[in-house]
Amino acid sequence: MSTSSKGAERLQKIIAQAGIASRRTAEEWIRDGLVTVNGKVAALGDKAEIGKDAIKVKGKLITAPSQRVYYLIYKPKHVIAMVNEDEEGRTTLKDLIPRIKERVFTVGRMDYAGEGAILLTNDGELTQQILKSKDIVRRYHVKIDRQPSQEDLARLARGSRIEGRSMQPYHVRVVENYTRNCLIEISFEGMGAIDVRKYFELKGFFPEKVARVAIGHISAESLQPGAYKRLEPSSVKALLAQPELAKKKIEKLVGSKEAKVKAISESALKSDADRKRKGRPSKITSKTITPRATTPRKGGASPIRPRKKP
Repeated sequence: MSTSSKGAERLQKIIAQAGIASRRTAEEWIRDGLVTVNGKVAALGDKAEIGKDAIKVKGKLITAPSQRVYYLIYKPKHVIAMVNEDEEGRTTLKDLIPRIKERVFTVGRMDYAGEGAILLTNDGELTQQILKSKDIVRRYHVKIDRQPSQEDLARLARGSRIEGRSMQPYHVRVVENYTRNCLIEISFEGMGAIDVRKYFELKGFFPEKVARVAIGHISAESLQPGAYKRLEPSSVKALLAQPELAKKKIEKLVGSKEAKVKAISESALKSDADRKRKGRPSKITSKTITPRATTPRKGGASPIRPRKKP
């Protein structure tokens, strides 16, 4: 059984987006014959369209939401990023949002040890557009185990490939230096499901904390772990319509006095990359640091911001 409608989607996806269960659990229910479409028992791979087809899970009809809602939540560490009950009894986002009456689901994923900004909504169409967008900038704060040298920062800015996927930062800057460690800010453009922790480990760091602090222009920096807030639909839709809002915000950040990392020239980065390809040691030192074109504020400087490929 399958429908050919343009709006049709796989049943496990519909069930997951309705906030009833994860896709994996939905697949198990379909295999067990607990899902029907228009009165017929569904099979794995079947498609349907919510609102047009009568989709029932364990005899209960799934209905399209009458109102689209959008929330931003700060996921704490060691909380599962799903709005369902966990089969092992672990804490999930569902436990943190008892006052949200709508059936919502997460926009994207986050690992168990990760923390930070996650969007919650019942808008499946907008969710897919956000996940597929190549323009949304996601910003992270990463606490590393030492104070980085300019060579360390250049290595972070240069990008890398992880499991066949290219990861190129949009910007890198030092937020704050501590006695024994450092807080780094890094952002990636158009990469929703990325492993920032693995990226830093590949670059020779031990990340003590990885937090996603912003999705586009929508920031979670004012939220405490576990807290959430409702968002205006126009603000969420601006993620797609005005991705430059996030980039303008980053430009303001890197021009402020908190931006303590001076830019390394493109020629120095290229020369260093050439030396590494030939097996020679890096020559990036404090002498290769290039000041901003305009005089920075006292104590301030620009970040390392890799040039985008034409």
